[in-house]
Amino acid sequence: MDTFEALYNRRSIRGFDRTKKIPEGIVEKILQASGYALSWPGNYFPWRLIIIRDQEMKDLLGNCAKEVAKVIFGGSFELFGLGHLWYLPKDTQLAVAEYTTTGELWEYPRDSYITIIPTISDGGWQDTITSLTEYHMTLSQYLGFATQNMWLVGHSYGVGAGYNGMPLVDSRRREVVSEYLGIPPSWIATGAFSFGYAKGPRYFGPTRPPLEGMVFSEYWGNPYVRAGLRGARYEANELPKTDLEETIKNINLVRSFGQAPVPDWMLERIMDVAIWGPVPENFKAWRLIIIRDEESKKFLQDCVKYKANDPWTYKYPELQYGRLSHIPKEDRVAEIEKMFDRGFGDWFTQADVLILVVSGYVSWRDQPNASMSPGQAPMYCIACGNCTQNMMIAATALGLGLNYDPLIGGDGRVQDRVFDYFGIPGGTWLLHGILGLGEAGEKEDVVRPKLEELVFDEQWGNVHQPATE
Repeated sequence: MDTFEALYNRRSIRGFDRTKKIPEGIVEKILQASGYALSWPGNYFPWRLIIIRDQEMKDLLGNCAKEVAKVIFGGSFELFGLGHLWYLPKDTQLAVAEYTTTGELWEYPRDSYITIIPTISDGGWQDTITSLTEYHMTLSQYLGFATQNMWLVGHSYGVGAGYNGMPLVDSRRREVVSEYLGIPPSWIATGAFSFGYAKGPRYFGPTRPPLEGMVFSEYWGNPYVRAGLRGARYEANELPKTDLEETIKNINLVRSFGQAPVPDWMLERIMDVAIWGPVPENFKAWRLIIIRDEESKKFLQDCVKYKANDPWTYKYPELQYGRLSHIPKEDRVAEIEKMFDRGFGDWFTQADVLILVVSGYVSWRDQPNASMSPGQAPMYCIACGNCTQNMMIAATALGLGLNYDPLIGGDGRVQDRVFDYFGIPGGTWLLHGILGLGEAGEKEDVVRPKLEELVFDEQWGNVHQPATE
C-alpha cells in the first residue's frame, strides 16, 4: 500500500468479525513492523508485547473494558458528556454521550483474532539504577512508535485494529491481569491492542482539528500560519508514491543534515499526518512547536549536551552494557563508545527545522482532573508517539533526513528551563522530545532487535514462536 494512503486512511476499528481469521503470515508482518521503530538513545527498547489468543483472557479484557467505561462515562456525565464531544454537531452530541455510558463500545477485545498487551518499562530497563523511573511517560512514546507501525501495516493488509486503554486503566484490574500474565512489577501493561477483520466498513473517522489549532511557531501560543496564508508562493505538489512497509523498514534516520531547506509544503504535510494519528476519545492531547530560529536551536543543544556527563544514565559503560542484549557481546563496547563519540544534540543546529513535541496529561479534558491522567496507564503519551511516528514515516517518504532526541524531556530541571524559554504551561504538559528535519546527510547505523526479544506468546517470558497456517 502507498505510504500516504495508509497514513490518511487508517482508522480505529472497534467491531471485529469472529468468523474471519488473519493469515499467520500477515500476523508476523504486523509483529515485525514493531521492531523497525526507533530505539531509545543507547539502542535499547523499553517495551515488550504479549500476544493473547486465549479466548478466556480476551473475554476478561472485554469485560474489564466495559465495566471501567461504564464507571467513567456513566458516573461523570459532566466531564465526559457534551463537553468533550465538541467536534460533533450539537443535535447528535447527547445521543452519542448516552451511548458511551453503556461501555459496550470498548468490549471489542473479546471478538478480536489476536489481542496484544503492550507493556512499557517503569525503570526495569536499567540494570542497576532506576533514575528515570518517574519518567516512564517519556519512555511510553517509544511504544507509540512501535504500535503505530503495527497499526499501519495491519491496515495495509485489510486488518483492523483498536488500542483500548479501558481494560487496564483501573489499577485493580491491571494488577489482576498483570499477575495472570506474569508481567513483572517493573513493567506497566498499558491496554489491549486488538486485531481482526472489521464487521463492516468504517466510513467516517473522528473530526480532525485544523493545523493552526495544534501547531505553534517558535513559541507556545503563537499559531502556525500556513505558507499559503503568509503570501508565500505555494504550488500544489504531488505526493511521491512509496511502499508503506519499505518506508517503515528504512526510516531515514541520519547523524547529520545538509544545508538545503525543507520546503514549506513538505513541512506542512508532515505536520498534517500527525493530526491523523490515533488519540483516545479524540482528545488532541499533544502540541507541536516549529523552531527555525538559530538561537533557540543552540539553546536546546546546550540543554541536552550535559546528558553525556549524567552519572546515573550515560556516564558509566557498566550501566549501558546490560541494555544491549540484542547486540553481540563482542560489539557492545564499540556501540557504547560510538554513542559517546557522537555527542548529544550535535545535529540540533544542523537541521533546518526542529519540532518540539509536547503532550498533555491533565488539561486534555474540559475540567482538569488528575485521576485519569496517564499515571500508570500512559495512553496519552503513547498516542503522542503514534502521531510522531506518522511524521517520521511521512518525512522518510518525502526523502528528508530526520533524527529524534527524547533526552530534552528526561530531566525535570531541563524541562523547566525549556518550558520557561518557550512559554509552555507547566504542570499540565510533558515534554517528549525534538524531531529534526532537513536534507539527509550521513546515515545513522541502526541495529534491529530480534523479534523474540520483544514479543511473548500468552505469558511474559514465553518466547514468541510464529504460528503455522
